[in-house]
Amino acid sequence: MKKKKAQVTRRGLTKKKAQVTRRGSAKKKIVKGGSLAKKLNLPNINWKVISLLSLLVFPFLMVTMVRHWIEKPENLMIKSVEIKGNLKYLDRLELQPIIEPFVKTNLYLLDKENLENEIEFNHWVYSASLTSMWPDKLVIKIHEQQPIAFWGNEGMINEFGEVIDVDLPQQRNKLPMLYSPFDKGREMVESYVKIRQWMKNFPVDIVKFTEDKRGSWLLTLANGIKVKVGRQEHERRLRRFIVGYSNRLVGQVKKIDTVDLRYTNGFAVKWI
Repeated sequence: MKKKKAQVTRRGLTKKKAQVTRRGSAKKKIVKGGSLAKKLNLPNINWKVISLLSLLVFPFLMVTMVRHWIEKPENLMIKSVEIKGNLKYLDRLELQPIIEPFVKTNLYLLDKENLENEIEFNHWVYSASLTSMWPDKLVIKIHEQQPIAFWGNEGMINEFGEVIDVDLPQQRNKLPMLYSPFDKGREMVESYVKIRQWMKNFPVDIVKFTEDKRGSWLLTLANGIKVKVGRQEHERRLRRFIVGYSNRLVGQVKKIDTVDLRYTNGFAVKWI
């Protein structure tokens, strides 16, 4: 009996050892079969970070590639140019020699600032603005000078009271002449507008408005009469002249050379 027990005990121990050995072997096998990164001694890779970086870098690369393509002169060449604007005096053909050297290039490499400046050198151009229209069209918008009066014999005055170096001989009998020995075109235009307002019901047009070195005003009417307004009280004197003209002078126009308004209570007439 003791012998059998000893055998059982030995068998049990043997089984347990075998089980322990098998388990140990399994554990060892698991360890031996670890990840490839560990086998190659590589660092752990964070794929989330890589994905995020890809999302950030890819658009940048695309933009860079597109920009590089656009900046090649042979791509997106300008194929058409349109000139816009209500042009009454300026001939579009005058601008062609100015524009041509600039448009032999890529639409987005065009030197817009210099082209605008070159166009504005034309005396009839007040301002020019350029717009690029995808993919190959250039639009040039012109604001033409609007002369409203002649400035002595030196040019004309535009709508902003600026003296411009242009001439319209055919308009000599249609537009008034303004002049001052001082650089005050804007002030003369403003004064002329006031005079027109004061005399809006007067039957004769003003063809000439000048100022001398002392600042004294002189008007010339379409019927040839000269009106000396003086340096002060312009509105009051002109309103008095309007009344006196309609009451006493209108029937004697051809005999009048000059009307002098520089008096306190009336005016003087110089007859022909």
